[in-house]
Amino acid sequence: KGPFIGRDALLRQKEEGVRRMFIQLLLDDHDSDLDLWTWGGEPIYRDGKYVGSTTTTGYGFTFKKQVCLGFVQNLDDNGEPQIVTNDFILGGHYEVDIAGTRFSAKVNLHSPNLPTKYPDQERDAYFATREKMGTEPILRSSKNIG
Repeated sequence: KGPFIGRDALLRQKEEGVRRMFIQLLLDDHDSDLDLWTWGGEPIYRDGKYVGSTTTTGYGFTFKKQVCLGFVQNLDDNGEPQIVTNDFILGGHYEVDIAGTRFSAKVNLHSPNLPTKYPDQERDAYFATREKMGTEPILRSSKNIG
């Protein structure tokens, strides 16, 4: 609406489209006990073609899988970046190369919901106005209990 740092870049991106996108990958066939772990900087392949590299990686204990974050591009045959769309991201088969071995990966544009057998009662009970502070057991402080 008003002037802000990065406004011109944002307007240019809105007109020209996004040339790279940040994604999350969950490695499907990686054995964390036997296979090398990711460290960041691993190549990402889409349908067998190099599209980017990981930036941040680690083991997701909730998913029981290696989790990789990285940027990908839609490169044409000459290596020139093209517009990256959600359809481009979701429409391919991904692999992450760890020390010469490619591991199949599931791509996500957003973080998936974490599986849990314990529901997040605090999030369900939280109200910004704190109107239920005295009635919700999980939100009561020790001096309000009783």
